[in-house]
Amino acid sequence: MERSQLRKGDGQELSDGEKEATSNRKAKVLKCLESLCIACDEDNMPNIAVLGSGGGLRAMIALEGTLVELKKQGLLDAVMYLCGVSGSTWCMSFLYQKKDWTEKVQDLEKCLCDILSKPSAGIQEEFTIATHAAEDELFSLTDVWASFFVCETLKQYDKTKLSEHDDASRNGKNPYPIYAAIEANQFHKARENSPGTWFEFTPHEAGFPGLEAFVDTKYLGSKFEGGKLTEKREEKNICYLQGLWGSALGSMDANKEYLIDFLKEIFRKLREHCCAVGEAGGLQGLPVSMPVIGTDYTSEHCQGVPLLLQELHVYASAGEDCEGIFRHLKEFLKEENCNNSYLKCCEVSETRDLKSCEERMVVFAELIWIFEKELGGCSCQLLRKTITCLLYWIWGCTNNFLYKSSHDAQSTGLTEDKLIYLIDAGIAINSAYPLILRPQRKVQLILSFDFSAGDPFETIKKTAIYCKTNHIPFPKIDPEEIKDPDHPSDCYIFRGKDVPTVMHFPLFNTINCPGKIKDFRDEFTTFTRHYSEDDVKELLKRAKMNVSNNKEKILNEIQQIVSSSTKEF
Repeated sequence: MERSQLRKGDGQELSDGEKEATSNRKAKVLKCLESLCIACDEDNMPNIAVLGSGGGLRAMIALEGTLVELKKQGLLDAVMYLCGVSGSTWCMSFLYQKKDWTEKVQDLEKCLCDILSKPSAGIQEEFTIATHAAEDELFSLTDVWASFFVCETLKQYDKTKLSEHDDASRNGKNPYPIYAAIEANQFHKARENSPGTWFEFTPHEAGFPGLEAFVDTKYLGSKFEGGKLTEKREEKNICYLQGLWGSALGSMDANKEYLIDFLKEIFRKLREHCCAVGEAGGLQGLPVSMPVIGTDYTSEHCQGVPLLLQELHVYASAGEDCEGIFRHLKEFLKEENCNNSYLKCCEVSETRDLKSCEERMVVFAELIWIFEKELGGCSCQLLRKTITCLLYWIWGCTNNFLYKSSHDAQSTGLTEDKLIYLIDAGIAINSAYPLILRPQRKVQLILSFDFSAGDPFETIKKTAIYCKTNHIPFPKIDPEEIKDPDHPSDCYIFRGKDVPTVMHFPLFNTINCPGKIKDFRDEFTTFTRHYSEDDVKELLKRAKMNVSNNKEKILNEIQQIVSSSTKEF
């Protein structure tokens, strides 16, 4: 059934596409288990999920290595679900372009290495993508991030749609994919332990599993009112979703300086490109004759914001009082919100954190000054919208399919909001346990591959709290077992009665890089945008070792689940 309307009454059920996909997958799983000398039938077949955490490009590469080794060890075809956060979703969305990727995963590893080792698309193409994105009324920093960071990091612009991965997900040849995000307003209000915070994407539907509210994936972003579709809009492409799923800055004001430096680098590249192609050529999408800040701009030339920000930059640099400028700038933006449809995404609710707004204004005043210096004061629509989104810290702006619906989500306030703001789930829990633990999915064994920076046990500790808060069966985590995050082993097993078994694999550990854990963590950082071919191969090697070194442990846990299920019958 196509869900162009908000689901009611059957919210506890999985989508028809997921039910068909997992049904088709069972034959493949049973055949795989038979090859591993594990005898079972559909009644006691173990339901296995692989979780890939966030971690930027490091996570993308490490998950690829993990899946390649699972295939080599004969284990991949036993997996029913593949669920990712942030960088792991980059790997997943790359693989699911192929209808039978599990059969070609080793070839795809080589393909990925080749892609990541080649030069990026170039600043001209990235700028063109961002300029086109700025035409959308719901433009946000996610578009900037996808256009410049994701395109440059992944070395490709994926125009395909998630709903087009239907066959690769439904045909039974591959595990069923689940991609994670969170809703920013809900996170600010209720934090990661609220089920209403979590948002999931599959090729068939997207929505809030904790609220039992979903919509067909192809309609996410379209306008709804009262549970009914009122305006069909084009489905966002994979590149945008990669930016959304991997927007680790989306709720982290502490990282705003990173984003500012990143944008300054973009401006420098734009300037260098202009010089390289000749002053007359300019950049496609930029006016050949660009007015400078200080002229009398018309409304179509960013009137107001850059002028006020330049004035703010001058006053702030001199250490003078900026209160009057802040007031005028806020009044101007408020008026713009009322008069311009593209700024509707900036109608920020009272729950959003604006405490750092004035501090950001000073920083972004400097940004405008840098832009003026590097590009002569470009006044394009992209700059105007980017400035506003920077000031309000707007990410992942999406039309809300729950708007004015009679759904139970009324208690969260979501039904009163025309827009929702979807950001990287790693900001909450850097592994998507809340999605894979939906009771309808009946997962019995979770293979958690943790590619996080810092504490490799943070995801599992946060998940234990989440599950306790929301009365979800989860094994007890003994603090004594995970007390040394700087020297983790390569595999931890957590079991319990009537709970799923969790096998947790920290990426860098005392087994695959003894004595060098810190060195590897320092070398493979979360915001690294490029690794050499040798670095990619080294990272793949370490990730693979976590599977090959623990094959027997994984088989033993599968056998225990099968034996336990057999006894129940």
